[in-house]
Amino acid sequence: MEANKNKNLGNSGEFYVLAQLAQRGYIAGKTDDGTTLIDVIATNPDNLSTVNIQVKTRTIDGRKSSWMMGRKNEQIHNNLWYVVVEIGSNDVLPNFFIFNSSEVSDCIKETLKEYMNTPKKDGGQRIDKGIRHFEPSEKFKEERKDNWDIMFQQT
Repeated sequence: MEANKNKNLGNSGEFYVLAQLAQRGYIAGKTDDGTTLIDVIATNPDNLSTVNIQVKTRTIDGRKSSWMMGRKNEQIHNNLWYVVVEIGSNDVLPNFFIFNSSEVSDCIKETLKEYMNTPKKDGGQRIDKGIRHFEPSEKFKEERKDNWDIMFQQT
């Protein structure tokens, strides 16, 4: 049940992103393979510039303040953007934050470094299990909230 709930959460985030892009006049489509970093491809109809988007979604439940990622998200790709989505109650539009691949990479590498350098309670060495957390500062999130056009300014 938990895996299905997570898949539904991820799908809802992707569809919210598609709706936001369409509302702003961009042409956007969802990929369906689930194995690449690309969830959505969006095109600016004015100049035909295209961006690849990875969508990461979490609920606003007070338990997690970060978006779960993996080792593959440490790689920097020039034309890859992340739209991280916070979903709250059903009657409120989610929050959307837009970051480029290098910003996500830098943030998760720093978070991992801090985690790995923090001793375990038993004094043992931490093991990298491949889980990454993207947790941008509140200031950085505020700068990137609903900043959809940034993806097409740098292409």
